[in-house]
Amino acid sequence: MKILIADDDPIIRQVLMNLLSKWGYSVVPTTNGAEAWEVLQNDSSLRIGLFDWFMPEINGMELTRRIRDANIAPFYIMLVTARGGKDSLLDALEAGADDFVSKPFDKEILQARIKVGVRSVELQSYLIQRLSAAETAMQGVAQFKNFIPLCSVCGRAKDLNDQWHKLELPFQTGTGDTAFHLCCPDCREKISKVR
Repeated sequence: MKILIADDDPIIRQVLMNLLSKWGYSVVPTTNGAEAWEVLQNDSSLRIGLFDWFMPEINGMELTRRIRDANIAPFYIMLVTARGGKDSLLDALEAGADDFVSKPFDKEILQARIKVGVRSVELQSYLIQRLSAAETAMQGVAQFKNFIPLCSVCGRAKDLNDQWHKLELPFQTGTGDTAFHLCCPDCREKISKVR
């Protein structure tokens, strides 16, 4: 997993780089929010960001807002900052951050929180993939529904063995539908009794 660091303090940046590399992550370091934003525009494989709050050009809060406004997903944002307290935490979360760690940070807690970020990104990626597969499948079903013989009265479908079955899919048989409009034997019998 690739992690983007944005921190103008060279010592903190180096500490984060060393820890993340030791924990097995690929690290992309930047010195400010503007540089981080440019990197994000050109590297779609980045999935986690550790941002300082106060940086030149674009601060961590503004960078967070830009990422959320651009709908870069999945992307887990953790502000790692000297700021602390309830108000700072709330401001960060309201801006779109997923987590907040105050400096100086505990290495074990930072590692655990990054693992939470990895799980979150992996789950979001999986859900995006499954949603895409479901949408593709539904498009295929929608294309083939026009070739399925449907009873125009009850909506049951005829299979290849001339058996009629109730459909469990939300098909519409309204205006503009080009499905075959047949009558199943049960409906044909009911209609003939009415005539």
